[in-house]
Amino acid sequence: MLKEDLLHFLNENLAALPFNGDLTLDWDKKRHAFVLEITFYIENETGQELTDLDGVLSAEKVISFNDYILLYDQTKGLAGYQPDDFLICLPFDGKKGWTRRHGKAFFNYLKEFLTQGQMQLAAFLADDSKETFELEWSAEVYAAKVAQTDNTEQGNLPYPKF
Repeated sequence: MLKEDLLHFLNENLAALPFNGDLTLDWDKKRHAFVLEITFYIENETGQELTDLDGVLSAEKVISFNDYILLYDQTKGLAGYQPDDFLICLPFDGKKGWTRRHGKAFFNYLKEFLTQGQMQLAAFLADDSKETFELEWSAEVYAAKVAQTDNTEQGNLPYPKF
């Protein structure tokens, strides 16, 4: 039996998430990192005009919103990635990867985060007084999820060999 690695764990758990958007995982082997792209979709029923970060005005019927999470090898650092380009940058421990406990906590929080993000995006679209929309990852809530995750989740999810 093959030992489960971090890549397999991430792909398996992403596929199991109940999310109406898109979740795309990119493994950057050269920089020892994973980039998770999260795409939310929402109907723009009122035809509200929105301006994106590039200044493009749109009143499309379906609005998409993207954000990114970086999982990186803390022994190599951010390897050229810019933290401001990501919702959150979460380290893993080199070849050891993540502990199962961190992996389970990540997906417990991500599931809640995606649900709340979808609701926040809908609320933003319905509120003409708000000018910008930005998702926020709570490091405190995530840390609490790690602390609350069952201690029986032992072992590591090692960085994949290639």
